[in-house]
Amino acid sequence: MCHDIAMHKIVVVALPGVFPYELGIPARFFRAALREGEPLYSVTTCTLDGRPVPTNADFSITPTADRTALESADTIIVPPWSAAENSGDPIGLSDFADRRIVSYCTGAFTVAASGLLDGKEATTHWCSADDFVRRFPRVRLRADELFVDSGSILTAAGASAAVDATMHLIASDHGSAVAAAVSRATLAAPHRGGGQRQFVARPTITLPVDVGSASDIQNWLISRIDEPLSLTEVADRFGMSVRTLTRRFRAETGRTVGDWFADARVDRARELLETTDLPVDAVAASSGFATAAALRKHFRERIGLAPQQYRSRFTRAA
Repeated sequence: MCHDIAMHKIVVVALPGVFPYELGIPARFFRAALREGEPLYSVTTCTLDGRPVPTNADFSITPTADRTALESADTIIVPPWSAAENSGDPIGLSDFADRRIVSYCTGAFTVAASGLLDGKEATTHWCSADDFVRRFPRVRLRADELFVDSGSILTAAGASAAVDATMHLIASDHGSAVAAAVSRATLAAPHRGGGQRQFVARPTITLPVDVGSASDIQNWLISRIDEPLSLTEVADRFGMSVRTLTRRFRAETGRTVGDWFADARVDRARELLETTDLPVDAVAASSGFATAAALRKHFRERIGLAPQQYRSRFTRAA
């Protein structure tokens, strides 16, 4: 991943039949990422020959560049396009294996066709998961995930998951404070982690009307993030059994209470590491981890860095 504070060059490739929503996400969000009023990213949209291409809507787009823009790109983004699921890789992404490559939705088919995803984990829109598995058996598809970060390649599921993946990249590159500022500037909800499930069609689970929603439970947990809560205590607070609590929370979020709360605690720790000089033991206590060792374990699992490494890299973002 890129952690250089210099201007990071992003090139978005618009192929024929590109989906306008996903095409516009990079410019809207990456260009909103600032430090001391200065942009952290440049975003260029190109087509392969520099000529206009039709979208999958009722209009075409006129680019400012052709494929030569890819040569100076730090990150290449492939939005979904009409023929993505039935075509190969017209971009020639294998020539750019040393860059960060991002796909939104069925753009993952184009990346997979390049061979760069072989042996790696990826995701795409759940509607296309079966076709993806048949076409690319060497890619380890995680069909339920909102996005999958494999280091040099990030794949996102459909539509709003592309926003989550983009916010994840901004936070990974420049820290959660910058990402939070982008969230405020764009009126976007705080991004969901990649481990959350796509919202796929599933049977409705009938629950008692007096049971708190997952949102109520999350808000209550956040207000007590530094407390050593057990599932039994949470269930008692909302007047339900542990089994009902677990079932309802998973039905609404696709995740367990414990996994979601651990992510929330890590996010709180990230904020404290960026914005305070509290020692790691105090950060752990303020984030609800029983020990600094527990914080280090969860932090490394989710962020890929030790807390002190994260602080030294991102404290400037506060």
